[in-house]
Amino acid sequence: MRAALSAAEASEDDPGMATETYRRFTHNGGLHRATLSWHISRTMFCAPSRTINRQLDELRTAVQLERRFSRRELFTIFANRLMFGEDMVGVEPASQHFFHKEPNQLLVGEAALLAGLVRAPSYLSPIKHPDRALQRRNEVIDAMVEAHAISESEASTAKDGPLPIMTK
Repeated sequence: MRAALSAAEASEDDPGMATETYRRFTHNGGLHRATLSWHISRTMFCAPSRTINRQLDELRTAVQLERRFSRRELFTIFANRLMFGEDMVGVEPASQHFFHKEPNQLLVGEAALLAGLVRAPSYLSPIKHPDRALQRRNEVIDAMVEAHAISESEASTAKDGPLPIMTK
């Protein structure tokens, strides 16, 4: 799931805040700890204004988060704040809703589908718009190959077949 979310956001053309956050990668394609702490600080703890004081608050909060949490913990906090549509916030509820699985049990194609939803959950809904969801899933899989998160053969296997949606 980590690799799918990283690849999905890195492939974005729209330079929104989430995209800018993901563009700061480490050499191995994972999200950098400072990037995660900055994003969490910006979206969860600081007042919504564009002033120098807010930027300083973001920096102070990000430094505190980095001191307190590991990179894995920061990613978990970040992933649990993402919107997946249908009032689902976080990877676990989305994984349970669509696949009846824990996030660590997701197959590559399933993780790519969820990661693709973050861009536009309603527009890319696999239930309402399976053709769009399938196209976006495949884009995320291609981005995962480009990021060296999966091999070409894993990508080919993940792209084969229909969307495996199992809603409640």
